[in-house]
This record gives sequence, structure tokens and C-alpha cells, in this order.
Amino acid sequence: MILSVAVLVSHLAGTPVLSPYQPEPVELQRARQLMLSRPGECVALTNFFLQRKEIDPAKLVNSRQDFDHQEMAKHYRTREQSQAAWQIQALCQANEGLMLPADVSINRAITLAKKYRQPDTEAASLMIKAKLALAQQNPNLASTLLDDADEQLTNNSSRNLQEALHLLQASTLLHRHKTDEARLAFEKIRVQAQENNQPILQAWANYLLAEYYQLLQQDELALSHYVETLNLLGKRRQYYLKAMAAEKAANINAALGSGEQAIHYANLASSEFELLGNPNLLISSLLNLGRVTRTSSHDASLALVYFFNALDLAKNMADTDHIAQLYLEIGHSYRVLQIDAEARHYLTLARTSFERSQDVPRQIDALLQLGQLYMAQDENGLALLQFEQAQTLAEKLNDVPRLIECHRLLAELFELSDNPTQALAHHKAYHDYYARVSQLNRLLTQSLVQDSDQQLQQERELAGLRQANEQALHEKQRFTLLASSLGLILPLLLYGWLRNHARSRRLQQQNKELHHSLLTESRTGLPNWRQLMHRLPQEMAKSQLRSEQWYLNEAEAQPFNDKIYYLLLHVPFMVDLSERLGLMHATAIQKELGTYLNSRIHPEARLYDLREGQFIYVISQRQVNSLQQTITSLERMFAEFPSPFKLDQRLAIGIIGHPFLPKAPHALDDMRLGDILYLAMAAAHQIANQTGDKAWVELLAVDCQQAAFFHGDIRHCCIQAILKGLVKVNSSHKKQHIDWHALAPELVMSI
Repeated sequence: MILSVAVLVSHLAGTPVLSPYQPEPVELQRARQLMLSRPGECVALTNFFLQRKEIDPAKLVNSRQDFDHQEMAKHYRTREQSQAAWQIQALCQANEGLMLPADVSINRAITLAKKYRQPDTEAASLMIKAKLALAQQNPNLASTLLDDADEQLTNNSSRNLQEALHLLQASTLLHRHKTDEARLAFEKIRVQAQENNQPILQAWANYLLAEYYQLLQQDELALSHYVETLNLLGKRRQYYLKAMAAEKAANINAALGSGEQAIHYANLASSEFELLGNPNLLISSLLNLGRVTRTSSHDASLALVYFFNALDLAKNMADTDHIAQLYLEIGHSYRVLQIDAEARHYLTLARTSFERSQDVPRQIDALLQLGQLYMAQDENGLALLQFEQAQTLAEKLNDVPRLIECHRLLAELFELSDNPTQALAHHKAYHDYYARVSQLNRLLTQSLVQDSDQQLQQERELAGLRQANEQALHEKQRFTLLASSLGLILPLLLYGWLRNHARSRRLQQQNKELHHSLLTESRTGLPNWRQLMHRLPQEMAKSQLRSEQWYLNEAEAQPFNDKIYYLLLHVPFMVDLSERLGLMHATAIQKELGTYLNSRIHPEARLYDLREGQFIYVISQRQVNSLQQTITSLERMFAEFPSPFKLDQRLAIGIIGHPFLPKAPHALDDMRLGDILYLAMAAAHQIANQTGDKAWVELLAVDCQQAAFFHGDIRHCCIQAILKGLVKVNSSHKKQHIDWHALAPELVMSI
């Protein structure tokens, strides 16, 4: 609530209209600068300044007194400075959401202006008080205050005061739903500003015209004015106005389905709010950017990055309202990504927070998200509890949009649960509420556009109601006919459904068997390279997401400890088994080896047969107490394989962890990581050939960001990184004996 009030107060008439007195002490100059970015500090500065004693300006220029005027000015305040300080304090308190103290402060400024008979200063204070009235949805009081301000201004008054008065009067007309008069006033201000080369005033008129068109639900016209506002401001340091216009443009583009434009403007809004320096506004902007990104580009992973950035800011400020909203959006995003445990955790936190703060509408949203999560997990009973609780709360508030969503989801749930009676009841309630909202929207649009002709408005409303009644009767007849028809053809539909269901089950079983054969190595029965490549992108994406969350939430310097280890094994006896033993013995040994390995590997690990004697062993770092222990277990597993034939069981193992660069997880794709893994195994082969014994080599990037170092041929880059110490080498033997230059690929040059 504080944030919405702050936004409304600050932008009603552009740059705040203050007392025309210019020579200001440092405290008031700094307070002006912090008015939007850090209003709390602004209030503190004005309070500190107002503790000075007030002195008559005539005493500062009395030549009979011999004192240091500059030193005296540091300890006293003049009448004009006092009024400016009260004006600044009122606006800063309003931006903090402290409306009652703001009203007290501006009343002090008005009283001082009347006491010292300063009409321009009194007019400026009355305009600020009118802003406060508009922020509290009291346009009639604002109109009265602006009339009083107009009486104080003369032909000799400041031009800025007169322009600000006209802009505020037009805004007040819009709040009083005098839309035609407001549009004409905004257009007049915009044309005059264009003729007088006043781009900032023209930009404010354009922005408020866009709000006018948005109020009339003319989104395309509103969007064009928001974009024109941004073009007029260009690179000027009007961070607040540019951010507000960009955010509105982003939301309209998202509603119109222009995803790329929506993301562009949402990013622009966040950048401008960051330059402004107000953390509350930046959190709201990041929230909006995350929603637009998730909706428009369907990139819930990137949206999570924005939400977690905003969550860090909100936690630093102990902003419980924003923290609860972010929990809801993070849970929603995890639900989209089908990471159910995280989704349930954050959605439960959001529901509890909204319940504690008695924010019933958002509590309903959290319940609906939780219900959809349970429904996706086939936990229909839990989903029903969430939806019914949300419906009860929405009915207490008479919140029609949320009731529409409740009935839609309940209808879908009962359809999935094979309960057509309840599904039909909720479908009917859904359509009834939807028709009511549509009718209310039409009536609201008519009242906004035709408020000058009450009689015509009433006739149109009555005509609309009659048409809606006729439509409802027609729909009832159609529904009755449809229900009767369904009753007659239901047996045929049931027979067709059962037949198709049996055929579908048979085809699914055949497809499942074919899919299994494609993803399994026929000789050993182990998963093959197709299954590895099918699973690898999803596995890498989840690992990259965990790495990004670790990097964003890193409170202290701790290494990333949630890798996935990939161990590439070369088993010598599998290379030429058919040639040495014959096809029949080789086939039997391969089958026995596959069954044996399946029974010996870690229950949370996976083993893939890549043929040609190569296997890939994949295991999470969470399941590995000691990498050396895991390697020893693999070597023992192959050494203990029972066979009547003499087999060469000296393994050569290459090892890497993913993400290879935890702070830049997207720098290397699966092909480049595979090259690094094969480089590690080549080094292990080199050691095995030198020693005649089994060997292993692990490549591990040091904990720093060196993504740029790996651009180019990955094998050459990795060898250079090893030689420069950017990649650490662990080995079963002395790693100094590895000739890395010999492992670099040599190009054959042709003349």
C-alpha cells in the first residue's frame, strides 16, 4: 500500500512544485535529490534543518552588526527556507506513505505563507496539498484547493507554477471522470509545450494522456503515447517518468501478445528504477519484469533470476509485503518448471505470509497456485481442498475475477476426477460470473465515455441488460437441447471411448517397448548414448539453475558443492572381445557384464554403455563422500567381474564435474564439456601406457570466473588453462608425467 501511494503522489504533476525561493542550504538541496530515491532520509534531513532557529531576513543584511553572515546562515533558517523545508518534507512523507504527517507538514507551509503574505509560495503549497488529496482519492477537495491556488497566482507569478497548476487541474478532471474535458486540457498543454520547446512538460502531458486512453480501455492509443513519452525524454535524467512509462508500455505489450516488446520495455523500466535509487520501486519493477519474462518468453528460469534478485533487496529492507509476493511468484515459476518440491515450499511460504498479513486476495492466489500444483501431481484431494478454500474466501470478498478462476479450476479438476455433474455445475457458475463481469465492463466503459449525458447512459444500460437477459435465455435453451442430445448419444460415445482407450493402451505399450529398445544397448542391456543425449540437456539445465541460485544467494565465500560427476571409463577387454573369444562367448560375457554392473553400481548413479569399450558413470556430488572412494569402487567392480577367460581389466578413467565453471555455467555446452572429458581420459591413457597400470585423471576448474578463457577450440583452450593453472589436475599417478602438448590436436596444413 505504501508503494502505490508513493507512486501516485509523485507523478501527478511531474516535477514537484516547490516554493520559488532558490538559494538553499546543503541539507535542503540533498533532501530534494532524495525525494524519490530515499524519501525516509529526505524526511530526516528536513527534520534536522527545521531544528534551526528562524531569523528575520532583514537581520542578515543589517550593516550595523559585525558578524560572519556565512557562519550565521549555517545555524539559522529564513522564512523562505522554512516554507521550502515544510513543502519538501510533505512530499517525502507522502512518498513514504505517511499521508497524515504529510498533510500536517503542508498545512504548516500554507500557514507560514499566509502569515508572511507570500501568494506564490501559498499557491505552491496548495498545489502540493491537492496532490495529497488526489492520492487519497478525493478529487473534489483537490479541485477546491486548486481553485484557491489559482486565485493566488498573478501575471507576474512563476511560469513553472502556472504550468504545474494547469497539469494538476487536468489530472483532477480525469479523476472526476470528466474525460472529455481532461483530454482537451492535456492536448492543450502538450501543444503549448511543443511550441515552447519544453520536452519534459510535453512528456508529462503525453504520459497523462496515455493514462486517459488506458482508462477508456484503448490500449493501442495508450501504448503509442507511452512510447512517445520515452522518445521525448531520450537520454535525459528523468528516471522516474521514463521508468513509469516503460513499465506501462511493457504491461500493455504483454496484454497484446507482443512478447519481445514487453520484455524490452520491462528491462528498460528496471534499469531506470535502478538509476533512480529507490529500492521499493526497483523491487516492484523486478517483480513485473519476472512476470513479463515468464509470460511472454515462457522462460521461467530467467524469471527466477529476477525474482531472486528482488527477494535479496526485499529481505535487506525487511519488506514483508514484497517478500510474500516474491514467494508467490517464485513458487509459480518453479511450478511452471515442474520442480515440484521447490514450488510447494515457496507457495506454502506465500500462503502463510498472506494469511498472517490478512491479505486475502493474494492468499486466494497462493491457494489457487497450490491447487494447480497438486492437480499436476494427481493429488486431486489436496487440490480440491485448496480450490474450495480459495472459493470460500473469494465469495466473502465478492471478488468476481478470482471466483471465475476458482470455478474454472474446479470444473477442470472434476473433469479429471470423472465427476461430470460437479464439473458441469462449476462450468455454469464460471460462465455466469464471466457474463456478469463482461456486462459490468461494458457499463463502466459507457459511464466513463458518456458521463455528460446521463439519460442516454441509462437507456443504453437498460438496452444492454435486456440483451443480456435474452442471451441468457437463449443459452439456457441451447444448454437444455445439448443435454438431451448427450443423453441419447452417450452409449455410443461410451462404446467408442472404450474401444479407442483399449487401442491407445496397446499402441502406448508398443511405443514404450520401441522407446526402451532405442535407448538401451542391446549387447549389455545398459542405457546407451541415445539415452545419455536425451537426458543430458535437462540434467545440465537443472545443474546450471542450481549454480545460478548458488551464485546469486552466496552470502559468504563457499565453494559450489552441488555438481554432477561424469566419469568416462575405458575398459580394455571390451574393445576386441569378439575377435579374441568368438561371437558366442563375447555375447555371453557382454550380457553377464551388463547384469553384473546393474547390480553393483550406486542406487543413485547411472551407467551408460557407449560401445568400443567406453562407459560413462554419472553420479551427483551429494552422493559422493570421497571421489577417490568412488573410483576405487569402480575399479574393484570391474576387477571382481567373474569370467572363465583372462580379461584385461586395467581401467583408464577421465573425470570432470558439471557445471565445470560454477560462476559461468552457460559458458560451456554439452559438446565442449564432452571434449574436456575425453581430454581427461586421454591423459589417463597416457599414464596407463607409461605405467602399465590402471589410471585416472580429474580436471577441475579453479573457483574464479574464466569463461572468456575457454572461447575457441576447447581442447587447445583447456590445455592452455591447465598449463596456466586455471584448471587443476588430480591423478592417480604423478601428474607431472602427463605430456599435455602431446595431447593437443595437430592440424594437417595443405599447400
